[in-house]
Amino acid sequence: MRKPNIILFFCDDLGIGDVSCFNKGSKINTKNIDRLAKRGMMFTDSHATSALCTPSRYGLLTGRYNFRSRLKSSVIPGDSQTLIEKDRKTLAHLLKENGYKTAAIGKWHLGMDWALKDDKDYEKYGLDREYIEKKEPEYQKGRPYFGNTTGEPFVRGTDIDYTKPINYGPNDYGFDYFLGTNASLDQGPYVLVENNMPLSEPIYVMGNGDISRIDSSNPKAIELGVAAPEHSPYNLPDQLQEKVMEILDDYIKNDDTFFLYYPNHLVHGPIIPQKRFRGKSGIGDYGDFVLQLDSYVGEIIDKLDEAGIFDDTLFIFTSDNGVSSIVGLDELKEKGHDSSMEFRGHKMHIWEGGHREPTIISYPKIIRKGTVSNHMISHSDLYSTIAELLGADISDDAAEDSISNLSLWKGEDKDVREDIVHSSGNGGLSIREGFWKLILTTGGGLDMNYDRNEESFKEVFKPTELYNLKEDISEKNNVIDEYPEIAKKLEEKLKDYILRGRSTPGKSQENQRDLPTGDWEQLAWMDNYKEYVDELNRGHEDEK
Repeated sequence: MRKPNIILFFCDDLGIGDVSCFNKGSKINTKNIDRLAKRGMMFTDSHATSALCTPSRYGLLTGRYNFRSRLKSSVIPGDSQTLIEKDRKTLAHLLKENGYKTAAIGKWHLGMDWALKDDKDYEKYGLDREYIEKKEPEYQKGRPYFGNTTGEPFVRGTDIDYTKPINYGPNDYGFDYFLGTNASLDQGPYVLVENNMPLSEPIYVMGNGDISRIDSSNPKAIELGVAAPEHSPYNLPDQLQEKVMEILDDYIKNDDTFFLYYPNHLVHGPIIPQKRFRGKSGIGDYGDFVLQLDSYVGEIIDKLDEAGIFDDTLFIFTSDNGVSSIVGLDELKEKGHDSSMEFRGHKMHIWEGGHREPTIISYPKIIRKGTVSNHMISHSDLYSTIAELLGADISDDAAEDSISNLSLWKGEDKDVREDIVHSSGNGGLSIREGFWKLILTTGGGLDMNYDRNEESFKEVFKPTELYNLKEDISEKNNVIDEYPEIAKKLEEKLKDYILRGRSTPGKSQENQRDLPTGDWEQLAWMDNYKEYVDELNRGHEDEK
């Protein structure tokens, strides 16, 4: 049997309640995503590895929990160096080695090793050096430090040489072709990258030096960054959709077996739907933006149908984390729409609304159409599932947190995972076994403003909440004081997964250390916390 073509459509900030086949009370009619569900399987207990986009993308492509990387909290900026370890195999590597043509089109947000100038070129962009340098940090997050003690440049991208190729990007992680952006629509530098080369050189600065990615005060804003003259956050999603359709035409014409990774920019801010969708949802710009996303899915389905290859294609649709709070969640609820449905929280939260995703998988050769699976799965599982589908081997130092879901795809009604680990915006962790879920951070995982000492770490990162999701899916009734033995059991299990560097059988692997401090404070709840981080840091004393 011919290997399936594979399309991985990865949305940005789409809430599970935004998709009408998952949320019967949704005010947004996602007719095309629903159409995909009718031809495949819906997963109601499907999770990103993190409640934020960079780490969840890491988990998706590597089959490894994101907290094992150098990024222990938050996301990387658009001008960051690459996050995925340079010797690590990705899902794209696996497929390329098995005869696939591979392409990634859209939002990368896993870092690129840009060619850097010796200094920040403020003069080129008409910026006042003295004024800007008062606002610039000592260190820049993501170069080479991913820790949350490093600063954020006031103007993004002034020290990059855009006439030179990127030293390490998507092409080095298994993709034959890449067209897209370094990060989100609202993150500079505002340039389009094709393969390892910026397509044009920025000539001016655009954006706002003080935007919020938490509240809904200005959902159309973008951060301050250098920009290429033709770069338009408004038009870019349509431009990349056109490229997706073009590359599909090429694959179809050449009868290629292909893997198309489509990390779509929608529906991350800025919330600026195309004119043709405005007013269509009846609940404002965000609903209209979701309909724009939905139309892209429909165009791809139609293309596969026209070519007669839909049945030969594994079509995976999901999102990177929960809905963003910038969209005005309270205002949407007043209009009768709840993007998180009955689940507590949203993007960044350790609660279910932060990472439970609207996942649909269609492959008619083995997945019965119109079916639903209620079994727990993780984005990290796609690596092992696809490997098993292809009969491909996985080395011991790859996909350490990936468990095959193939039996679920074939219709078996039996759990494939006994547990799952999540991380929040501040890098705090939770572990769930069956329906029991233990949270090891305060405030849902949003608190990042703590003092940098061990005492403070232990106040923020500790077992705080325990829920029985079978009885309390909305996580309203914290029973940690009633079941201390269950909390302790889950804590010990998570500790084992951390120390072994994996949650699957196999040889123990090493986690990456936290940079620049080496603290990895999110593990302060562990009884041997200090000894463990000291061991990870040994030999790196000269790094700042």
